[in-house]
Amino acid sequence: MKRCLAFGVLVLLLFLSSAAPGRVLAQEELVVLHTNDLHGQSLARLATVLEEQRREHSHLFWVDAGDLFSGSPVSSAFQGEAEEQSVLALGLDAITFGNHDFDYGLPALQRSLEAGVPWLSANVLKDGAALTVPFVIKEVDSVRVLITGVTTPETPKMSFPRNVEGLTFADPVETLQQLLQEQAGNYQICIVLSHLGYGEDLLLAQRVPGINVIIGGHTHTVLAKPVRIGNTLICHAGSNGEYLGRVVVDLKEGYPSRGELIRIEETIPPHPRLVELEQHYESLLAAQLDEVIGYAKLGYVKRGMGVLLTYALQEYTGADAALYNSGGVRAGLPQGEVTRRDVFAVEPFGNQVVLVTLSGAQFAELLEVGAKRSSDFYEGPRLVDTVKTYTVATTDFLASPDSSYPMLAEGEVTNLGVLVRDVLEEYLQAKVLEQRKEGVR
Repeated sequence: MKRCLAFGVLVLLLFLSSAAPGRVLAQEELVVLHTNDLHGQSLARLATVLEEQRREHSHLFWVDAGDLFSGSPVSSAFQGEAEEQSVLALGLDAITFGNHDFDYGLPALQRSLEAGVPWLSANVLKDGAALTVPFVIKEVDSVRVLITGVTTPETPKMSFPRNVEGLTFADPVETLQQLLQEQAGNYQICIVLSHLGYGEDLLLAQRVPGINVIIGGHTHTVLAKPVRIGNTLICHAGSNGEYLGRVVVDLKEGYPSRGELIRIEETIPPHPRLVELEQHYESLLAAQLDEVIGYAKLGYVKRGMGVLLTYALQEYTGADAALYNSGGVRAGLPQGEVTRRDVFAVEPFGNQVVLVTLSGAQFAELLEVGAKRSSDFYEGPRLVDTVKTYTVATTDFLASPDSSYPMLAEGEVTNLGVLVRDVLEEYLQAKVLEQRKEGVR
């Protein structure tokens, strides 16, 4: 099966990369197509637009600003392999690491690197050495284009310690300043793939002169028109493949650039070859994920699901309180038929339930931090008796030392060996969902 799949990917890559008969435009321009925060979503419609752009432009790169992995049932089940095969098939030119690209640990990233996914990063180091190539230089009509990438130094606080063990996330500004100084004279155009977030990209453009284009990600920002800071163009394309960014760089002196977003509309026909690739992985999961677990009289938005998660954790553990971070809730629930796939969409990360025992003083610290993080979900006491101890039901992610609630790791942590997703599903079936369709529209 793997040999057949590899052959199919090769055929698709040749098919998409070949210039179909037609008009090739703008020979003295470089077109840079860009994506970010794809999070395991389908690329079938994006593939159709990508193919059209390749037919029209002879000088074209496709780059990505990170978070390719994590966010869909298929992604979680196959540890990013499906996304890996998709971007290889589509001929991705360069991608930097996002914080979620470490969700499956270094073995998954190493597999991805060995498969040929063009990861690059200037500021992610392993045991003091670059985890992957820090930059590439591509030549277009005698113009040399340097492409590099940087990842948010906050990544260790957003991932389990075991997933980033041995890694150092160096300061992006200092790293880029040093890199561009060392490579001075070796390139004419500099493109930075940044998984720092929009606000940090604005600062990056001011602090690191000499960057022509910043392709950004992390904050899921949609910039219909790029923002220019000095001579640097800053571009963001939302998330989940809803847009394909397009930057045009003039290859004449000065290298002026402009950009726009192409909306990936539902009316765009999905590319049949990529549909076939995605269906290969979907079919392996369909029987399990499409099982109906109940019927909802009303739909639930993400905020509502976060509240239900704390109820579920507190009931399952009998804890005094339950805490869940807002970023861990990725979707709501539909009205009517609810499948296991819907529950997976709410919590796609595979976090485990832990029970943490805190002293009164530690519990007071937790409430103080929680008050500053009002978007997180909390259920439990609001007043503290400092002579008592308190139990908190949460996830192994929040109970790690580098989380936003460091006092949890300082408490007595008991891992219950059960997935948050399973606890949520059990709670929904027992307390929320109807088990028969009667009365549900």
